[in-house]
Amino acid sequence: MILKPYAQTLFVVWGNQLLFLLSLILAPSLMMIPVAIVGLYLFGFMSEASIHRYYTHKSYTTTPFKERILRMFAVLAGQGATISWVTVHRTHHAFEDTAKDPHSPLFSPWWKILLGLFPTKYKNNLVIDLMRDRSWNYFVFENRYYWIIWMFIWAISYLISPWVFYFVVSGASLWYIATGAVNILSHGMVLGDRKFEDTVATNSAILNFFTCIGHHNNHHKNPRSYTYALKGELDIYGIIINKLFIAK
Repeated sequence: MILKPYAQTLFVVWGNQLLFLLSLILAPSLMMIPVAIVGLYLFGFMSEASIHRYYTHKSYTTTPFKERILRMFAVLAGQGATISWVTVHRTHHAFEDTAKDPHSPLFSPWWKILLGLFPTKYKNNLVIDLMRDRSWNYFVFENRYYWIIWMFIWAISYLISPWVFYFVVSGASLWYIATGAVNILSHGMVLGDRKFEDTVATNSAILNFFTCIGHHNNHHKNPRSYTYALKGELDIYGIIINKLFIAK
């Protein structure tokens, strides 16, 4: 069975949420707390370094070998197939906090944003650069079979260890919730302040502590920067990207 691309994203996102919840109910343990916290930040880094800052915003260059690692990070992050994710997020930046923004809390209910119930029709030319990428054939394959790939990820991780399985579903789930919270609270101007008044998004030290992507006003002012931090601010993901992935 072949699902439409964004339906596959929802299958994986909702699947991880359900499996995370079932894990907590069926086999509760105090060790689940630190494992889930580590998963949150690790999956956050994989998502930010790959599908967000590298593939969507082209905010840095890397080596061919490290690009293959980023390609692996993009699928393992569990946030959606690369083509689909890049398309939605580039639309978000192009129409920031307008009626055409696919997940602005100023125009969409918060629960729709958390559930990933975004529009499904977008311009086809938003991924022209990816079409020229040497990984394009892989991206097409990933976009077509994303849910099947994740069925294998769930099965293999469980066969390795139930703890590995829990680490995967908790990390992917919590990161999806984290990014939804940033969109809702930052673009909804619930938390934080704005250094740059020409973008609605806010910077929040609280959100930055829990997600490492709280400097959202900075990001929307300059989405082509690999780091969200300005002078005196902290972006842990940006530091790791600079140290490990940017081609020197």
